[in-house]
Amino acid sequence: MTAKEKIICLAEENNGILMTKQVTAAGISRYALKEVVEEGKLTNVQRGVYVMENGYVDDFFLLQHKFPKGVYSHETALYLLGFSDRIPMQIIMTFKHGQSTTRMKNENVRPVMITHGFTKGIIEVERSGGTLIRVYNIERTLVDLVKSRYDPDLEQLIPALKRYAIHPGKDINRLYRYAKMFNVEEQIRNYMGVLL
Repeated sequence: MTAKEKIICLAEENNGILMTKQVTAAGISRYALKEVVEEGKLTNVQRGVYVMENGYVDDFFLLQHKFPKGVYSHETALYLLGFSDRIPMQIIMTFKHGQSTTRMKNENVRPVMITHGFTKGIIEVERSGGTLIRVYNIERTLVDLVKSRYDPDLEQLIPALKRYAIHPGKDINRLYRYAKMFNVEEQIRNYMGVLL
């Protein structure tokens, strides 16, 4: 099998999507990748991301690839998890404190910086085309939205809380654990006491 054939196989195994790092990890030269692109078998959609004609990547996947240290959160997570029907006008991602935010603002990303609990509640959500993105689970998202330092969109928060209250997959114990961890136990109890 030639290097170019290996590249095509890698892309096909990955739902028509290929990253430069996958080519490098497989020990294939970047020159072979360049040739496959020049032949029109792959299209470069973003630095380091290539797609076959039958492949599909959405903007959330591309943004996650551009900012791999971030996690989709707040109202953006509500949308990605199906707890809001409103497509985010501005993408919200959470990062560990100390991350540079200059490039993010140019990409319409509102960065939220935190010092502790960054990894709590991270899940992977599959997007169309089979790509995976990192998002906080619904319990962590609801807790983040009621933090005093964050000014939530109440038109999204209240309906999301109502959906959560009747959702069969809700985990109230986890919700209260996160609320205690992030010092918003009273706020969560006030909201949920009315809804449950």
